[in-house]
Amino acid sequence: MNQNFFFTEIIEERDEERLDKFLRRKYPSIRLSALQSFIRSGKVTVDGKRIKNGAERIKKGQRILIKLNGDEDEIMKRYGRLTPTHLPIKMDIEVLYEDDDIVAFNKPSGLSVQPGTKVEKSLYNVLIGKMKEFFFVHRLDKYTSGIIIVAKNYDTAKKLSYMISSRQVDKKYITLVKGLLKEEKEITTPIDDKSAFTRVRPIDFFTGYTLVEAEILTGRRHQIRRHLSLINFPVVGDDLYGDREDNKKFRSTYKLKGYFLHCSEISLTHPNKNSKITIKSPLDKEKNEILTKLRQEGSWKE
Repeated sequence: MNQNFFFTEIIEERDEERLDKFLRRKYPSIRLSALQSFIRSGKVTVDGKRIKNGAERIKKGQRILIKLNGDEDEIMKRYGRLTPTHLPIKMDIEVLYEDDDIVAFNKPSGLSVQPGTKVEKSLYNVLIGKMKEFFFVHRLDKYTSGIIIVAKNYDTAKKLSYMISSRQVDKKYITLVKGLLKEEKEITTPIDDKSAFTRVRPIDFFTGYTLVEAEILTGRRHQIRRHLSLINFPVVGDDLYGDREDNKKFRSTYKLKGYFLHCSEISLTHPNKNSKITIKSPLDKEKNEILTKLRQEGSWKE
């Protein structure tokens, strides 16, 4: 039993890493919500100073300490994860692009990116069985399929994270929405009091539904789903922001799991090679079969 589980100072070996990400990396067996609570309540110090902002950037050589009562068994009982999220799982996942610094995977719908107390398997668990070191630089929701880019080293992760936050990475999605979206629209309604920009354009029409390409210039939580719902064209299968009754009927008829949203293309300048990269991912078998059935039933015309 380790009596000093959270009382041992840890010296940061990286530069400009967020405090919350540092703690997540150092204490993977502790719930993220608990680590965030430790920060907010002033239990975390950096070089002896309390830091209550998880976004605070810490520097190489700084000493980080969590001041919390209890030995390891007590801490794990109160704040430990309920599932063995650090264990690898075997799962084949398609690689769309790879070099010495970056790898892009084709994430299937239904696979979470990060582990959690209610998540049985995640991309994280798949990758710890395949890669020695990796860093997620953006996220996809559980039922959003398609391209997810992973950095192979910390320096590349920092550069990619900055590029994404400064809108230097172009991301396009394919989604099926309820209703007939007849023309291109730009949606700029703020999300959670933050600026948000989504451009959508119709690419195919069906009876009662439209296949849409969505391009996002910001990365807010559930941005595409929320923006499309705001203009009354909710993503098919999205019970959180969409039409539950219609979704129920659609799933029964077309066997859709989750919702219909797919990251189809990401373009960026390679952070270390200064060359342009465009990564593409076609719709998966499930979504293509749904579109085939919709086409057989007839398309909408003016």
